Amino acid sequence: MTRSVDQNKAKNYLIKAENALRIAKIALKETAYDTAVMNAVHSSINTLDALTTLYSGKRSSGQHTDVLNLIKGILTNDEFEYVKKQFSGLMGRKNESEYQPTLMNDKDAEDAIRRAERILDKIKAKLKT
Repeated sequence: MTRSVDQNKAKNYLIKAENALRIAKIALKETAYDTAVMNAVHSSINTLDALTTLYSGKRSSGQHTDVLNLIKGILTNDEFEYVKKQFSGLMGRKNESEYQPTLMNDKDAEDAIRRAERILDKIKAKLKT
């Protein structure tokens, strides 16, 4: 499922993505590992929403992984595979970090932040072209 979004709002998703990533890094320093992972996940979701909003005026409104169908036509195959790998790794932690009683650790948080940074860097470069 998708939802139409004003393409001029793409920058707002990017701001949300950058803010969530900044908070993830603060949470890591404060040993709030679950919060770090959650914010890294939401950073990546907003990053991809920025991309799809700018290029197609749409964002995914169903399962979070549905966004992969939207970005496939925007990114090159190599870019898509790279982002898909990073995003899939993050989505694998979403449920556990937000809804399960299992606690994330420092390695989980560091990995999530690294993946979110990779996605943000790749997409920001694409948004400038």
